Amino acid sequence: MGDVQRNDSIALINGVVFPMTSPGRARALYAKNGIIQAIGNDKEILSLCDSKTTVLDIKGKYLMPGMTDTHNHLLATGRSLETLNLSGTSSVEEIIAKSIDFLSRSPIEKGQWFFARGWDQNHLVEKRFPNRHDLDRISADIPLFFERSCGHIASLNSKALEILRIGKGFKISGGVVNSDENGEPTGVVSEAAVNWVRMNIPESSDETLVRWYKRATEEMIKLGITSVQTDDLGIVGSTDRIFRLYEQMELDGKMPLRITEQWNLRDETELSTFIECGYHQRNGISYFSSGPLKIHVDGTLGAKTAALREEYSDDPGNRGIYAKSQGELDRLTVIAQEAGMQVAYYAIGDGAIERCLNSVESAKRSASDNTAQVSHRIVHCQVGANDIYRRMAELGVMADIQPAFVTSDWPIVMSRLGAERARWSYAWKTLLQYGITVGAGSDSPTEPLDPLLGIRAAILRKDLSNQPEHGWLPSEKLDRIEAFSMYTKGGALVCGEGDFRGTLEIGKAADIIAYMENPFKVDENEIQDLEVGLTVVDGRIRYIR
Repeated sequence: MGDVQRNDSIALINGVVFPMTSPGRARALYAKNGIIQAIGNDKEILSLCDSKTTVLDIKGKYLMPGMTDTHNHLLATGRSLETLNLSGTSSVEEIIAKSIDFLSRSPIEKGQWFFARGWDQNHLVEKRFPNRHDLDRISADIPLFFERSCGHIASLNSKALEILRIGKGFKISGGVVNSDENGEPTGVVSEAAVNWVRMNIPESSDETLVRWYKRATEEMIKLGITSVQTDDLGIVGSTDRIFRLYEQMELDGKMPLRITEQWNLRDETELSTFIECGYHQRNGISYFSSGPLKIHVDGTLGAKTAALREEYSDDPGNRGIYAKSQGELDRLTVIAQEAGMQVAYYAIGDGAIERCLNSVESAKRSASDNTAQVSHRIVHCQVGANDIYRRMAELGVMADIQPAFVTSDWPIVMSRLGAERARWSYAWKTLLQYGITVGAGSDSPTEPLDPLLGIRAAILRKDLSNQPEHGWLPSEKLDRIEAFSMYTKGGALVCGEGDFRGTLEIGKAADIIAYMENPFKVDENEIQDLEVGLTVVDGRIRYIR
């Protein structure tokens, strides 16, 4: 990994090093050409430095491995930093008023779309989805695409429906296009239909993508994120364009952290072509890499589309939606595994997770020895059960969780699932007790990007207004070492890079952050206020406060 001609070194001294692995705390460390060479006391480390070494006195601050965000939408995150945020709106009327105000302050150029995100019908007085007629009051001329907080449901205005030619009888396999009693679309689309809309919105210009990219990566290094896995296919439109964007950014020296693309490919043909072209092994110089196959297996709990083994407690007869049949899932898994490609299954309900495990099991049975080593992961992994966690552990399937979901979902879980199933849901402590490898991400922009908000959610299991009082299912709370480990060591393991990064050890990447206060001592209600003072990626200072 890295440039051939490198000859740089860095020493961080007079600090407190939490390597997130044994033997535990130290005072200082030394890295050369991006790789940690020594960890010890100040004297030992200073003896290794020469006149060219960058020596930083950390002044007693707290060093840790850089944070991994295992599940992110990098360009959508960049876009969200300049998009109207509708989270916290309490009525359709407020959505309309906020949008009109936003448009008056930042007009949309001709031909561009107006994006907003974050509404949640459960929090609206009307208790319904905003529809085309509501959005037409915002604008009849500009196409509008307003995503629900989960990103699995969206509302479009009439102009957007017209541009996309969504009319009477329009259908998308695996998706829902809502219609009124006359069969006319209401403007509300969900699941695969939302993805279809994203893919068919006229592409953003290269300049726009670069702008979103810079906004997101600048924000990430400030938050101590040194490695991210992202899914950008919906926003960029093609695999070639993703490679072009990221490879160019790296060549131009504008990639401040490690970025891995997850490939949300449509079907077996697309996957086979992708592999035949060698795209699954097409990596950048050292920071950009081609990552796992991403497969959406079901929907979400909030929208009652997560696939369950038994019906929803508050919606008899409904067991959610499967985006893929068992056969299709099996075939995709085998194709990916034979190419040495990890599968990241997006599965929320116990029915969906069970299908993923069936696929892993049958792929393992037919695998040649060298490909049986690929470890797959389940992203979200929200509704579980004793038999499911046992199988995950046996099959070596990892969990890629988004702890912040607990804070937004807890009010609906009991009604959706009933007490018995709820007990096995968002069960992070249980996953660890079963010996399952757990890594964590944000799913930004669905939830905030800041890893500390996820860590706080895992430790307290409360939202930012400290509800519910004792934390939701308090027996599933994680201690601090477990919570920070999910974003450091666990995150790297889930991404298949545990031998290279995720802990501060000799021979591993010098991806290091410094917190201004002790993350293991600060009051648990103030974890989200910890400040990152320094971010080092690959032995290079990327951010300093």
